[in-house]
Amino acid sequence: MKKLILVPLKRNDRAEDLMPYVEEVARAGMKAVFMVPYPVDGFRWSREDCGRKAIEEGIRLADYYNWDSNLQKAGARLAPAMEVLSAKGIKTAVELYAGNMGRAIREYAAKGDVHLIVSRAGIGQKIAGLLTGNSSLFDLFKRPSFDPVLLIHPSTVT
Repeated sequence: MKKLILVPLKRNDRAEDLMPYVEEVARAGMKAVFMVPYPVDGFRWSREDCGRKAIEEGIRLADYYNWDSNLQKAGARLAPAMEVLSAKGIKTAVELYAGNMGRAIREYAAKGDVHLIVSRAGIGQKIAGLLTGNSSLFDLFKRPSFDPVLLIHPSTVT
């Protein structure tokens, strides 16, 4: 039985918004994997042209883009959410992904151990709901009181 719940986050997503849904579907013995975009704090670049300051800035940027330090930042940022799930007997992990989130999800789901994907619904999903008759045109423009979330079975992603 597959027991892995994948929670991909976009750059501006907050885990607190998705936690009620993850808590609702996760059971003791399952594992929730939070996928966080790399670099965790966004992209930075050097503003120095040449000289010693450019070298020092390069060293700071190398430390900033270090994969392990970004993984630690992501873990620290998600620690409160992970503690809530751990208290309920749900194992947690943090993974970084670089590049396209959809491709990262497909690669993770292709391994075959993903049971469910919990993701925030974007405008594309809202328009698809309009075309399939699941929502109205008015629903596109109103701001819901809750965050729309998709629960996706991995077989629909691959």
